[in-house]
Amino acid sequence: MDNKRRESRLPIQLDVELHADDNNESELQTRDLSSSGVYLEKGTSNLPPEGTIVHLRIKNSLGDGDPPLVKARVVRVDKDGLALVFITDD
Repeated sequence: MDNKRRESRLPIQLDVELHADDNNESELQTRDLSSSGVYLEKGTSNLPPEGTIVHLRIKNSLGDGDPPLVKARVVRVDKDGLALVFITDD
């Protein structure tokens, strides 16, 4: 399989809330993470299709206050989960 990743990914399991534009919220777990994206394992949730803009929040907060809501786009959906690329509003 061709590896098209721009950056290396850190294998890490974190609980996340995934919010789709239709106000559908799912609780999933990360499989790996990089500065440009994340892969989420499927679990029992219905997954949004490729191209969907979503927001996610890591539930395992390391600091004070609520963790930020991060905007991302679904770039791949497969049998195990989905790959997201982070969107920055520059």
